[in-house]
Amino acid sequence: MILRRLMMLVPPLALAGCINSTDSKKADDATAQFYQEVAAKSYQAIYDGAATDLKNSISSDGFVALMQRIDHNMGACGPPAKRFDIHINITQQGTFRDQGYTRKCANGELAETVTIVIRNGEAKLAGYHLANPAAAGGDD
Repeated sequence: MILRRLMMLVPPLALAGCINSTDSKKADDATAQFYQEVAAKSYQAIYDGAATDLKNSISSDGFVALMQRIDHNMGACGPPAKRFDIHINITQQGTFRDQGYTRKCANGELAETVTIVIRNGEAKLAGYHLANPAAAGGDD
């Protein structure tokens, strides 16, 4: 009896955290573009192309300064590797995918979460968070 009730809950719960393959590819492509622009140090271009979610949380100057501090403090970084850390939230404001990444840098490991929002068929950067905020600390 309990097992039957649990089995009835599984399909809705499984669907709650899923996005279709088209949206998943769009989010992957937007993340790849983000990291290409990070590698090119095109921080203003990242900000300019970001969703309003990011722009409402930090100014252009603040975002560029943050990314420059990370670059300065961490040194050259390798390519991102996905962590088994993904969260999907589907709301009326869009589909949000938080994906964890790790990059090996000259001055240590950088753990990041990139949030991509999909609205009206378009995927954009909605957030960027560091798991190790010391990476963005001031000059030593």
